[in-house]
Amino acid sequence: MGKKFYTVNSIPLLYRPVYLFLSWLLGLLVYSFFVLFHLLCRIKYKGKEHLIPSQNYIYCMWHHNLLPYFMVYTKYKAPYVWLNHPAWFMKPIHILLKLIGTQEIALGSSGHSGKEGLGEVIDYLKRGYNTVITPDGPSGPVKELKSGVLDMSLASGIPVVPLKIQTPKRFILKATWDKKRIPLPFSAITVEFGKPVIVNEENCEIAKREIVEQM
Repeated sequence: MGKKFYTVNSIPLLYRPVYLFLSWLLGLLVYSFFVLFHLLCRIKYKGKEHLIPSQNYIYCMWHHNLLPYFMVYTKYKAPYVWLNHPAWFMKPIHILLKLIGTQEIALGSSGHSGKEGLGEVIDYLKRGYNTVITPDGPSGPVKELKSGVLDMSLASGIPVVPLKIQTPKRFILKATWDKKRIPLPFSAITVEFGKPVIVNEENCEIAKREIVEQM
């Protein structure tokens, strides 16, 4: 008999108050860390001319960009939905996403209701929400674009915008599989928006190459 897999919604009732308290505490601490770095770093943007203000998008970036991404985006001004892992230890991240203004979190990942979660995100995209996806997550291989982002665009008709986040002065977490980067205080973070890519049945491979090249 396999070990029980606890999700954020299946924590035993007896432990739930402590679980929620510790999750909120950690989520608030992490959010405060990102807000502090947002204030300390110089944030620059490139390629905003590629975006239409009234259009929603699927923003796509490599997994190692997650930490600088949250330092840049500490409060959303548009509706967002995120697809995130349902495991119990992800609750502080879900709280972080809520604190930055994410309106909806779809629970799903490889082997854990991934198709259902993807379908939920697609429904929200059709209703005008944006989303962010790291196509080499959650565990690699590094910079290998998996099909999820292509499926998402194909099913919803929403363009993919490749994101490149440059942090010339940074500390690299070598122990992590994707070598996550933490920008140094008072350094510059440059966010570069690529040209939107619309995925259809005929151009999947071409679209994949375009997205990878722009990231």
